[in-house]
Amino acid sequence: MKKITHLKEKMTACCAYPRLWDAANCDDTQKPVCELGYFRCDNDGYWWHNTVWLVHRDISTPELIAEFDAVLDAFRRSFKDLAAMRKWCYSYAGRCGCDDEFNAYYEDTHGFYWFRMITRRGDYNLYLHCYSKAAMQSCKVSE
Repeated sequence: MKKITHLKEKMTACCAYPRLWDAANCDDTQKPVCELGYFRCDNDGYWWHNTVWLVHRDISTPELIAEFDAVLDAFRRSFKDLAAMRKWCYSYAGRCGCDDEFNAYYEDTHGFYWFRMITRRGDYNLYLHCYSKAAMQSCKVSE
């Protein structure tokens, strides 16, 4: 598996593709047509537990799946627990209109990633969305 190093330093609060979620780029489920899926994670103080939700299985490639897994693995190594994520969010991530929800983004070879971070204990703390860069080429995301 590909190993991503220094993820925290590569994540940004600024979204490079804000038009990704425009209605013209979404299907009837209101999800972008280039979204492979997302991990929904929570931290129990020891480990990041997750479930994966596929959105558009038809755009998957072995390379994108491996990279998506590597991004989650790098996140787990970078943020050992909720306190570590919370500390980073308050200094570097973009706020979502309240004090305990943040956004960050990361771009790699095959995918663009949106980290929706929720720092409240007892909630799902991370939604890590994966967008296929190959599928993004058919969308109007950079105009």
